[in-house]
Amino acid sequence: MRTLFGLGPAPFIEGDFVATMRIANVGWAVVQPIPEPFPNAWQRRVLLWFAIAAAVVVPVGWLFSRRLVRPIAGFAAAAEQLGRDPTAPILALEGPAEVGRAAQAFNRMQSRLRSFVDDRTAMIGAISHDLRTPLTRMRFRIEDIPDDLRENMLNEVEEMEQMISSVLAFSRDASEPGSREVLDLSSLVEDVVENAMFVGKDVTLEGSEKASVEVDAIGMRRVLGNLVENAVKYGGQARVRLFTDRQDAVAEISDNGPGLPDEEMERVFQPFYRSPDARASDKQGTGLGLAVCRSIARAHGGDVHLKRGTRGLIAQVRLPLAFGAVSA
Repeated sequence: MRTLFGLGPAPFIEGDFVATMRIANVGWAVVQPIPEPFPNAWQRRVLLWFAIAAAVVVPVGWLFSRRLVRPIAGFAAAAEQLGRDPTAPILALEGPAEVGRAAQAFNRMQSRLRSFVDDRTAMIGAISHDLRTPLTRMRFRIEDIPDDLRENMLNEVEEMEQMISSVLAFSRDASEPGSREVLDLSSLVEDVVENAMFVGKDVTLEGSEKASVEVDAIGMRRVLGNLVENAVKYGGQARVRLFTDRQDAVAEISDNGPGLPDEEMERVFQPFYRSPDARASDKQGTGLGLAVCRSIARAHGGDVHLKRGTRGLIAQVRLPLAFGAVSA
């Protein structure tokens, strides 16, 4: 008798065969088994073993993969957060020993990067602060030179003092970054445009989409304000537009100015560099504004670029959307 579900061994011979027997005065009798339907007994046994093995291995494999993937997902999130915010908290040490060692190395790297940036920022701030003393002495000594030379030399000293003040302000903001918060970037853009219009500047908001970002509101307001001010100063007017592009929020500030040659598009982001047209104009500036804007944007995981527009120059600020935000 076959066992339950027909999975036990058959009591007779199985397989493909042909048997013949000679019967006297009759001829030959041929015996051949009838082909079994799918699945046969052997196939059912194999399928059952596969099902039992899957029922045991799949839950164990799922738990093991979850335990292995969770720290790796934490690594990815920590790396992304470090790119957006260099002051992000240290990664928690958890998981297998190998993952723990990797997390410890990642934390050391983050601490060294933070110390490197802080040391360089503090050094630049200290040098800039110390330069004020010789400039003060120069200002006093200039009073004793002839009048035809005094005015030009005083203008040079005032320009140097403006540069030093800009560097000190940048160093202070970099060493004491504001707290990050999730907010709608459109509210910042609209506020910057309204403030510029309030003081009589020719600024227009052409479009503003909702875009959730995690930023330092004061620093980002400074970026947008500087770019709007540059557009009005060198291009006559500013047209502002905010939209989302995949996983980024993009703010564009366009002007009607003469623009810049292609070779100047990146050079103007160098600290204290001013293009020949800007130096030839009577517009005041230290050449540090665009460098500060790019530094703040990159500290948020974004960037600032210049490109040629149909009627002038376009300054584009690109910031990553906040975690969990879906772009339109």
